[in-house]
Amino acid sequence: MKSDQSSKLFNKPKQYIKGWVEFYKLKFKVTPDVLIPRPETELLVDEVLDFYTLYPKPYTLIDIGTGTGNITISIAKNAPNVKIIGTDISEKALKVAGQNAKLHGVEDKIEFMQSNLLDCRALRARNDKDMVIVTNLPYIPTQRIFYLDSSVKDFEPHIALDGGEDGFDLYRKLFQQISKLKLKPKLIVGEIDYTHGELAVSEAQKYFPKSKVEIKTDLAQKQRILIIRQNMV
Repeated sequence: MKSDQSSKLFNKPKQYIKGWVEFYKLKFKVTPDVLIPRPETELLVDEVLDFYTLYPKPYTLIDIGTGTGNITISIAKNAPNVKIIGTDISEKALKVAGQNAKLHGVEDKIEFMQSNLLDCRALRARNDKDMVIVTNLPYIPTQRIFYLDSSVKDFEPHIALDGGEDGFDLYRKLFQQISKLKLKPKLIVGEIDYTHGELAVSEAQKYFPKSKVEIKTDLAQKQRILIIRQNMV
């Protein structure tokens, strides 16, 4: 038993040991209550910032599943006029995100709220016409979590990894919520599993039939970013 515990501790991610990680050239506090930000997630920030460059209106940004706050804070530091809401189902994750926002001096620009996707009343009541949604929802199929590296499956929160039977459950639920609510996001950007390209396009077109849907690859040429653009005129 002791050897098993020692082996697990040996595999503990260095980011948790140090207590911080670099993302988008910024340092973020990390704890075992949040997923460790990965370099490929920086592509989400790039897409949103490119959008704000092309369409410099005061679009409200909602980051769903904010975790450390790495996406929202990186955008806040580079797009000063953006109104931002960061949500997470985990109260502990929101605490970490709030600490990171304060660390980077953007706590007054981001409103954090606890919500299961768009379930909270404050979000359901919104009817913003100029809105962007960005998200890095859990997308690992449940059965595959067992086969992940020990540094991931034994230390990072499974609530931030487990995307359900095929890994796309939470995205389906989010798409359903968006289509039923008054929210009309001009842009939806999400990180997906590298096996989800065709599935993501099919599901997006089902819920947003008039939208332009695109998949972009990461630096390893794996399908990674889902982009949904709606009614840009």
